[in-house]
Amino acid sequence: MRKLVGFTIKIFNLMNRMINKVDFPEKVDITLSVASGVESVLKKELLRLGYPSAPAVNGAITFSGDLSAVARCNLNLRTADRVYIKLAEFTALTFDDLFDGVKEIEWERYIDINGRVLVNGKCVKSKLFSISDCQKIVKKSIATRLCSQYKISRLVESGNEYSIEFSIFKDVATILLNTSGAGLHKRGYRDLVGIAPIKETLASALLLMSDYYYQKPFLDPFCGSGTMAIECAKIALNIAGGMGRNFAFNDWKGFDKKYFDLALTEALDNEKRDRKVEIFASDIDKKAVSLATRHAERAGLKGKIQFSRCDVKDVYVPFKDGTIVTNPPYGERVYDKLEAEECYKGLRKSFDKLDNWSLFLITSEKRFEKIFGKKCDRERKMYNSNKECRFYYYYKDREKN
Repeated sequence: MRKLVGFTIKIFNLMNRMINKVDFPEKVDITLSVASGVESVLKKELLRLGYPSAPAVNGAITFSGDLSAVARCNLNLRTADRVYIKLAEFTALTFDDLFDGVKEIEWERYIDINGRVLVNGKCVKSKLFSISDCQKIVKKSIATRLCSQYKISRLVESGNEYSIEFSIFKDVATILLNTSGAGLHKRGYRDLVGIAPIKETLASALLLMSDYYYQKPFLDPFCGSGTMAIECAKIALNIAGGMGRNFAFNDWKGFDKKYFDLALTEALDNEKRDRKVEIFASDIDKKAVSLATRHAERAGLKGKIQFSRCDVKDVYVPFKDGTIVTNPPYGERVYDKLEAEECYKGLRKSFDKLDNWSLFLITSEKRFEKIFGKKCDRERKMYNSNKECRFYYYYKDREKN
């Protein structure tokens, strides 16, 4: 009887797959997109999650993993832009090459019969250079394959969204399935945007490159809408970067819900919300402080961050050592150049009053060190919203000037 029941279940599962072929493979190639200058930070994050370090190529890191890795990376990574499943890579010198290469992919394993297919991409240093034409070819090829497999005349596209991205670089086409949906910087707590906000992923990267540790006080004297302080609190309390938001794969029929449930349970078990932390954030703009407070509450961090309205030159925190990580005005979108310079000078005054604190600061102002009046211990080229910047390191135990 048991053998008969087992055989019946196998037949049922086989028939179900024949009707709706969606059946994600257990092992996949996972590609993480990452901003320039942040690659080394993301590699360390991957190692902490237990995944192998891999080289960054053209702003992406690829490694082999299972579907639980897709869920864990989306939920936990603080600095990745998006998590993709890499479906294929092939040479595409002509539109026929592109069409045939895309058609070889088993799309029926990923996209259900009602799936809505969106295609975007880029072409760089390749014979195929028209992005719009390549989009049409990729979409047509996917539709041809799915219609053939599902025995339908055209795609219905009334269901869940599947975002396909292609990259043709030096005549090599890479086809990716976006499992994240919206960029991972969209944590969900920032519903109202202030002036010149920093992305959550970049803020996290700067924090992870600093010497901040949860047992040390933290200060952001240019808090704006609160992103830096909120990401700091999430790191200190070990709250997963993507906690509280939805990902594209959550809605896919072929992506077993158990993988996200396991990742979520693990992330919740690792949280340290009862830790005592000293996180301070201030801004001269009353509206900014109000907005930052709102965002912290939306992030579930009420009472964890001490917000205040204060001019940077008057900032003071009653602790002997700590870490400042901040994104001050650049003199472009917020204030003019002279006003931004006054901000840097005001920061120096407050920095000198703080005993044995370290400072980490990002700005596009090339004359920052001269204006600030102190040479940094180290600097690093970064990009903030495609604007070339420098990330300046001023370590503690510095000599008083």
